[in-house]
Amino acid sequence: MYKTIYLEISGVCNAKCPWCITGNRSLKNYPSGFMKAIDFEKTIDRLIELKLIEPLSCHINLYNWGEPLINPEFENILQILYDKKITFTISTNASHYVKVGENLMTNLTHLKFSMPGFSQKSYDRIHGFDFKKILENIDLLIESFRDSGFKGTPTIAYHLYQFNIGEIISALEFCSNRNILFSPAFAYINDFNMAMLYLNGNINNELLKKVSQDLLLFYVDDLIKGKPEKYNCPQWTEHLVIDEKCNVLTCCAVPKNNKDYSLGSVFEISADYINSQKSRRGVCEECIKSGLAYWGYNRPAADFIENIKYSMLLKKINLPVGLKSLIKYLFRIK
Repeated sequence: MYKTIYLEISGVCNAKCPWCITGNRSLKNYPSGFMKAIDFEKTIDRLIELKLIEPLSCHINLYNWGEPLINPEFENILQILYDKKITFTISTNASHYVKVGENLMTNLTHLKFSMPGFSQKSYDRIHGFDFKKILENIDLLIESFRDSGFKGTPTIAYHLYQFNIGEIISALEFCSNRNILFSPAFAYINDFNMAMLYLNGNINNELLKKVSQDLLLFYVDDLIKGKPEKYNCPQWTEHLVIDEKCNVLTCCAVPKNNKDYSLGSVFEISADYINSQKSRRGVCEECIKSGLAYWGYNRPAADFIENIKYSMLLKKINLPVGLKSLIKYLFRIK
């Protein structure tokens, strides 16, 4: 049985991230849409029937490439999860505010806000939204979801680019004032085709220049050199991904224009077929060999941010100068 299911309830996203295959609109010729609530429930029932999940022990992520809150039937989908007592995660760009009914967020365990920086300039460069509106929506969504039963701690998934490092302190202060977890990660090429070109050395000069101006990829070569000789991708056994049309996907990264994108409709294929085929697609060998699969799961932490946190904390605490100096020395704080 799979413990984590990525169920794409929105096959579209309203952000314009140039390094994401949805945001850069490179798949505009491949129809996308929203999963209807009735199909959502049928999909869950089918997964239970196939013994691929057990409602009380599985967890559903209501996203893969899309923005879940813009699904017109979002509240009906929440009702299904509540009735079936299934826990779930929401990851949103906070561009859209929704008010949901009572208790529908009781089983929400993780609420993530994806942010490309902490200024209008950064948002103009990546998401394309009104930054002030995003901050307002974060507050409103947390309040709305808490009123509906959410008891966890929200997280800001801060995507680190070269141009937004100087905005970290402002983001940390925002999180600290609201009891929000700050979770930074290096932004990377979240477009399978583009990432493969980069890793194989076939990326054109114009695109390579843009990569060098935006992304922090200094660690990639050394990371991939450390890949185990026989690397087993977590997508093979731990995660099951289903798109907005109820197709079971090879993995969360393979795009719609790849021949190995889908294994078939969840209503037409068997559990044995799913389990046997997920690791046997040609694209898997290509992805493993290039190092992309390993890169996607093993991006290093931005350790320098912990120093910033300690430094901010020290400024707030009234300690003797000598003790502050000792703490800075011990933690290598500048």
